[in-house]
Amino acid sequence: MKPTIAGIFVRRAVVLCALLAAGGAVECGAAEEVSSVESQLAALKAENERLKTLLPGQSHAMIDVAYHFTNLWFAADAGNWPLAQFYLNETRNRIGWALRLSPSRKLSNGELVLQPIFDAFDAALLANLRKAVADKDLRAFRSAYEAAAGGCTGCHVASEKPYLHIVPPKSAEAQVVQFAP
Repeated sequence: MKPTIAGIFVRRAVVLCALLAAGGAVECGAAEEVSSVESQLAALKAENERLKTLLPGQSHAMIDVAYHFTNLWFAADAGNWPLAQFYLNETRNRIGWALRLSPSRKLSNGELVLQPIFDAFDAALLANLRKAVADKDLRAFRSAYEAAAGGCTGCHVASEKPYLHIVPPKSAEAQVVQFAP
C-alpha cells in the first residue's frame, strides 16, 4: 500500500514530537545533573570548612618545633649525633608543617609571607646546624644552634611577636629519651 500524504505528515509529526520530547528529557536530565553537581559542590565546600575547624593552629605546630629543637640541643650535647640528626630533621619538618597550616601572618600593616623567611633560615642557619651535626663538632654546633635560635627570634619579631625570644634550653623536653649514645 502506498503511503498517503496525510499519513506521511502524521508520521513526520509523530517523529518530530518524539524528538522534541527526547530533547526536553535530555534538557531536564541536564538540569537535574547540574543541580546534583551544584549540591555536591556545596556539600564539599561545607565539609572542607568543617575539616578546617579540626586543624590545629600554627602555635600547636610551633610547640612541636620547640620540642624537637630543644631535644636537638641535648642530643648534640651528649654526643649522640644520630639522635641529633633525627631531632634536626624533625625540627625542620615541623616548621614545614607550621608553614602549611599558616603560610602567612597577619600584621598590623599587612601580611607577612613566611616561606621566603624559612627558605633563608634553612639555606643558612639550618645548613650550619646540619654541617655541625654531620661533622660531629659540638663547638660548631653550639654556635650554629645559637645563631638558629636568633633566626627564630628574628622571624618572631618580623611576625610582631618579639616576646617569643628563643635561647638555648636549660632542660630537655623529653624526659623519657636517653640522650647519651
